Amino acid sequence: MTIELYKDNAYIKECETNIRSVKGNTVVFEQTIFYPGGGGQPCDKGLIKHGNETYEVMNVKKSEGEIIHELDRPLQNIHEPVLMEIDWKWRMKNMRYHTLLHVIAGYLYENYKGMATSSQIETDYGRLEIAFPPEIIEEIQFDQLEQAIQNVLAQPHHVETKTVSRQEAEQKEGAIKTIINLLPATLDEVRIVTIEDIDEQACGGTHLKNTNEIGNFSIAKIQKKGALKRRIRVELK
Repeated sequence: MTIELYKDNAYIKECETNIRSVKGNTVVFEQTIFYPGGGGQPCDKGLIKHGNETYEVMNVKKSEGEIIHELDRPLQNIHEPVLMEIDWKWRMKNMRYHTLLHVIAGYLYENYKGMATSSQIETDYGRLEIAFPPEIIEEIQFDQLEQAIQNVLAQPHHVETKTVSRQEAEQKEGAIKTIINLLPATLDEVRIVTIEDIDEQACGGTHLKNTNEIGNFSIAKIQKKGALKRRIRVELK
């Protein structure tokens, strides 16, 4: 299985690695810094430098434990190590959005028992869908949500990731327990992302080290998606 370096350190921008297998213009490496996408977060972009050649990484996906990198053309030499370089601007933007969406989800669960049902990061915005209990939703002042989140983020909050056994994860309370119960029974380990005093979720994506890196944002739109569900659209500035 490919060693996923981004899981332990999302700030690695380049690394050297060896080629494990090649099929056409797709390659599997021994280790990678490229996030393969998932959970609403897009895959990473970047370059593979190999000898005197530079290849663009067109797509990255995970299949049966392997991270498959699709390049713009086949590699010329499969016997020498390569240098990976991620598109840091793209990675950083996605980490800002992803961490912000976790903050909003954590706030809405803690204050209104809202459960995040889906999220998606697009090129120029992120969105989050939250389902609320029927006895609470009419009390929520959605027009004040942006200011509430700004208030939460006025102080920095440390972000930590760790991998725990499924048994340990299932003993946790709150929203995280609900999500873990939906994961495949064959999953023995669960990666937990904790935002200090705000949120704790099972998540495989990349995140900032601290919420002070999120920067400025706005809540551009809140849509009704049924009686109990709201879609929140956020935009970074």
